[in-house]
Amino acid sequence: MTQHILTQSGETFYWNNGEEGPITNLSIKLSKQDADELEKDVKLFLDKSLPKVIRKTVKDGAKLVVKSLEGRWPEERIDERNQMQLFRDRLNLRWSAGLDPLRMMLIASREVGQEFADKLARSKAKTGLLRRQAITMLHMRACQTTLEILTLLESGLPDGAYARWRTLYEISVFALVIDRFGDEIADRYLAHDIVSMREALVNEFRYHDKVYEPEKLVGEQKELEEEFRSVLAEFGESFAKPYGWAAHNLCKNHPRFRDLEEAVDWGALPPDYKWSSHKIHAGAAGTIRTLGSIGGEQFIHAGAVNAGLDIPAINTAYSLMQITSLVFGKLSDLEAQIRMQSLVVLRDRVVNECRKAARKLERDHLEFLSEQ
Repeated sequence: MTQHILTQSGETFYWNNGEEGPITNLSIKLSKQDADELEKDVKLFLDKSLPKVIRKTVKDGAKLVVKSLEGRWPEERIDERNQMQLFRDRLNLRWSAGLDPLRMMLIASREVGQEFADKLARSKAKTGLLRRQAITMLHMRACQTTLEILTLLESGLPDGAYARWRTLYEISVFALVIDRFGDEIADRYLAHDIVSMREALVNEFRYHDKVYEPEKLVGEQKELEEEFRSVLAEFGESFAKPYGWAAHNLCKNHPRFRDLEEAVDWGALPPDYKWSSHKIHAGAAGTIRTLGSIGGEQFIHAGAVNAGLDIPAINTAYSLMQITSLVFGKLSDLEAQIRMQSLVVLRDRVVNECRKAARKLERDHLEFLSEQ
């Protein structure tokens, strides 16, 4: 009977016990022993065989899904690219008058920064050398960050651009602090790299559930710990804090970013900085509130948008202007004054054109709603 069931035969099953005549009273009984064995087999299947079946099913199913996606991908890739290009064309029509001068600012800032770096390489003056080195590196990073912001803006991702502007703002504050205090703080800023590297090493141990024991380190890890101890011996224990490189000059054992701002006469975090922080972290405000909203309506977007580019673009223009001003040196030179003023003109154009585009977008949106 078992064999008949397993073969899934559609034929009638006949029982033959070797006796003559029809069987009129046939019954099947499961004894307790049978039930125990069945329960044992079921448990064994659930514990060992079923997980294997599920894993195999999941893997096989995933392969089928990927194969299906790969089969559709050549066509979908072209469609996605075409859709994105159409979107960027529309975005460019609306925002190019404001974003183009920002890109011009970036190009001009790079040129000024390159000249500053070339002069630094040729300079034999030792006074102010570390200050200029630190500012040069920070300016280079600022230019790269500005390019990242532009790329995000031109792709319709203002929230991401807003988050990157937060970094640009911090870079500009660091550069202004270093410019004010000179070589001493620049030396500490550059040496603070070892603090971050050591912190990453400690975190790596923590990630692998290991105890960080400096005396047991070997090789490069031991060298890193020794260098960390060396800079602490030179600059003090407060140097190990996140902004410890500024502790001595700011006369604070545990300086905060706010203290850096106050050191350059910026008494409080600008509102935009606080709002941009929400776009870095996973809090509710950063999720619910987006620059891509129009007319006060809250929309959560899963992709690119054509709104909200004005705030990160304008803020970027100001921050790039601030840090680039540090690499001009003395503005007694007429050419330097002209180039500096050209950046001011471009910055103001970014501000005016982006605000104009944002106002027009809101008017267009209201007009669209009235027609519905």
